Amino acid sequence: MDKPKAKAYSYIRFSSPDQAKGDSYRRQRKAAEDFCKDNDLEFVDSKEYLFFDKGKSAYKGKHLDDTGELARFLRFVKDGTVPTGSYLLIENLDRLSREKLRDALPRFLDLLNSQIKVATLSDGRCYDENYNDLDLIISIVQMSRAHDESFIKSQRVHQAWKKKQDKARADKTPLGAACPSWLTVQDGQYVPIPERVEVVRKIFNLSKEGYGQRLICNKLNDEGVPVFGTDKRNKSGKWGTSSINKILNNKAVIGEYQPTNLMEGVRKPVGEPVKDLFPKVVDEELWYSAHSERQQRAIHKTTKPAKIFNVWQGIIKCANCGNAYHLINKGEGSRGGRYLRCFGTTKRECKTPLIRWDVSELVFKELLTKVDSLPLVKDSTGAIQQQLTVVDGKLTEVNERLSEIKDQMLSLGGKMPAALVEVLVALEEQQTELKQQKNSLYQEMQREKIIDKDEFLNKVDLVSYEGRFKANRLLKHLGVNVSVHAMKDRFIFVVFSGGEKPLLLIHYDKKRGIHIGPMGTDMMKLCMDQGDFDAFERAKKDSPEEKWPALKRSLSKAYFEGMAEVEKILKE
Repeated sequence: MDKPKAKAYSYIRFSSPDQAKGDSYRRQRKAAEDFCKDNDLEFVDSKEYLFFDKGKSAYKGKHLDDTGELARFLRFVKDGTVPTGSYLLIENLDRLSREKLRDALPRFLDLLNSQIKVATLSDGRCYDENYNDLDLIISIVQMSRAHDESFIKSQRVHQAWKKKQDKARADKTPLGAACPSWLTVQDGQYVPIPERVEVVRKIFNLSKEGYGQRLICNKLNDEGVPVFGTDKRNKSGKWGTSSINKILNNKAVIGEYQPTNLMEGVRKPVGEPVKDLFPKVVDEELWYSAHSERQQRAIHKTTKPAKIFNVWQGIIKCANCGNAYHLINKGEGSRGGRYLRCFGTTKRECKTPLIRWDVSELVFKELLTKVDSLPLVKDSTGAIQQQLTVVDGKLTEVNERLSEIKDQMLSLGGKMPAALVEVLVALEEQQTELKQQKNSLYQEMQREKIIDKDEFLNKVDLVSYEGRFKANRLLKHLGVNVSVHAMKDRFIFVVFSGGEKPLLLIHYDKKRGIHIGPMGTDMMKLCMDQGDFDAFERAKKDSPEEKWPALKRSLSKAYFEGMAEVEKILKE
């Protein structure tokens, strides 16, 4: 009976994307197969036993973390899945480790002492548990050399990039051929690529209009817009969400360059951004508007999913169970049509009734007239709203940076570096200035109120997707949220705006229609200016003069009875 062949397992590793583009995998795989033929070994090539680390650094030991394939092989050796007497085939010992010698050597010897033979394919050398001193010295020299070469290479690359970063910070010197994909370098200067700049702007505009990354990809692919980069990097030639995400998060579009450095395998910012290193291809208003929309979609889990935009999206919640309301369509028929439904009812956590679509639209229009909605119809106020978006975005960035620096200072303890203190002081001054700008813009917006409701509602676009989206976005920006008490024949919409106290109540029932309950003197004055309490003046036009006194008493009684009933329900 023939003696079974010893099993051989191939371990292949390369650490950079450039090696992935080349011939590294094929070369190492073929060398392993040839070695097995020459030495009468069984090459184990089933998928489960192929050990392939793509983009894992042996210098930092990344191939040995929980996700590394070499770590998986070592576990198989330990639990007996890989039998004793087997071979581990590697191109060179540096593929096994470029760590410091004191870390790499014990692991290498553990393999040999577990009766696993390590074969290096480049020189045909084979190490086993019967290694002699000369073999051990050779392996030590190779591993030590591998670590030293990686360390020197790492230091050289780091120093070269640091020099480029310093020059970019000092005198705006371009970093070299490496630049954002919508730019090129000509005569030592960054130059925009017009057709790519147009695509970048389109991506930001779509994001501002409510499109998520996936939908932006679909739109660009449907229109046949060429992707950035080479065929080697993107073989499909299609836009992907990761590419869109990188562009939308890259402040190079507004000219900024953020120096970075690898720290424990993670690229982290180093120092403050360099302003105006790159040509601006997107203005600040568009950048911050798109960024604000992405944050809102992340908070409210919304994107552009349907032809009819639900204006209540991310704003309205059920007062009974706290779940959001969603738009549903029950089709044709007497009980068909569109409704708002509490999500809790789908999980049988809530029994609140549906809200008719037409009722919700009436209430939404009323709500718009009670908050700072003039940006939807007035260019001057819209311009202020855009400025406010930019200031809000900058203030968020400054607050995040301040938080990071304060955490750094706490971790340092003791005396603080002067440079860090200077940055902190500058950021706090910038924070104060931005807060003042924000307050001034709010005051300027609030000078103008909607007095003529009919004129406003005739101008505002609540028909098109874009118009409805803008109205919803404005309310979110103003911090408006609504808690609805839904009953069989009536609905009470309690409106909040950036606080715990209600701004107003909007009460709807089938008999009396809509009643407004202002909460506070300012809202009361606005309601009076808008004629919300002038039902008598409107009704008497259709009634004989002799019935006016009775009509006035009836309307007044109905209004106050309605609001008293609302207050009673809310207290319950």
